[in-house]
Amino acid sequence: MFHGDDPALTAVVARACATARGRRSSRVGGEDLLLALARGGGRVAEILARHGATAAAVRSAADAAAPRGAGAAADRVLLATLGVDLDRLLPDPAAAPWDRPVGRTPLLPLGASAARRRSARRNPRLGLDAQAAYEASLRLALARRERQHRPEHLALVLVTLDPGVDWLLASLGTDRRALAEDLAAAFPAPARVSLLRAERRLAGRTRHRRLLRRYQRLTGRTAIDAPALAKLINS
Repeated sequence: MFHGDDPALTAVVARACATARGRRSSRVGGEDLLLALARGGGRVAEILARHGATAAAVRSAADAAAPRGAGAAADRVLLATLGVDLDRLLPDPAAAPWDRPVGRTPLLPLGASAARRRSARRNPRLGLDAQAAYEASLRLALARRERQHRPEHLALVLVTLDPGVDWLLASLGTDRRALAEDLAAAFPAPARVSLLRAERRLAGRTRHRRLLRRYQRLTGRTAIDAPALAKLINS
């Protein structure tokens, strides 16, 4: 039986809002989620730190990406290869077309009460990249037949899918693939019984395709490492 969000994950999302507010950012991006994970202690934070993504380093890189965020920084690099200057195209730093959903509104943290919604209005808004990462991590937990949605699912999704986090890690000199492999080894899919493992393998391709398509449609960005995501689901 699936038990929803682990309290530790709820704390990560709240900490991401607090860190974005502390950085005087108007939005919570994937970089804020990564920073919240780096500040959270435990195995995820230890693995991030081992690869150079300490809380201080992530905070510095996130500040460097302000005011538009790490996702826009990644977009800027990509568009520059096509001869497009993002800053000339969107001279207003407050303009954020990437935060306008193309598809159905993402799943926000489950069970949002009226009090939590009021709190969310007082905090910086959740950027579409952060919302999509949260939803993808929930779908990853469900696809792996986990019992709870936990911080490691969010970490795995950010490192394998999010272009902004890829940009941030590159700016730190972190080997993203090595980090992803370390996280995957530390947090394998539950073994369970042989029947459940067989079911996960048989349905894994479909679940991977749906998760990837949903993430890319919501963000308008191409996932950075779709094969790594497939391994996380099918392992």
